Amino acid sequence: MGFFKQIAKTAGEKLLKSKEEIEQEKSFVRNNEGSEAICAYIRDLFEKGNVGYNWVKENKMGLYPVIYNNSVALCYMQTGGLNATSFSEAKAKDVEVANYTFQEMYDWYGLSSGIGYTELSSQIQKNTLEHMIDTAVQELPHIKYNIGYVVKMFQ
Repeated sequence: MGFFKQIAKTAGEKLLKSKEEIEQEKSFVRNNEGSEAICAYIRDLFEKGNVGYNWVKENKMGLYPVIYNNSVALCYMQTGGLNATSFSEAKAKDVEVANYTFQEMYDWYGLSSGIGYTELSSQIQKNTLEHMIDTAVQELPHIKYNIGYVVKMFQ
């Protein structure tokens, strides 16, 4: 989803919900064992030698998470470039490299059946999970964030 569209959707939700409802949604994600499993899974992808690390090192472009209702995609940004003939061709697009369902990440982590959430329904919940993933991946000493997770040149 485009950056401005995401901001507009989040702002719209915030106008319709009380501060208490917003905090409950954030807390639901922050305090859920499913979030812990998802963050660990995505972080593991960027450990040295793993698929995420190898992809960003080889392609020299950043990957970032896009949270869907029941999965996390790793994407890179592609623009239409100078040859674009319209705004829709020129605007940046998320190009999906991989998509992991919540359940497959829970299984990898060893969560028991019924633990975690099956889907996230609001943009506030999705943004909270995205922030948690960003924090977990950026804890790795060899990864930094620069329009996505990239390998640090000097480690």
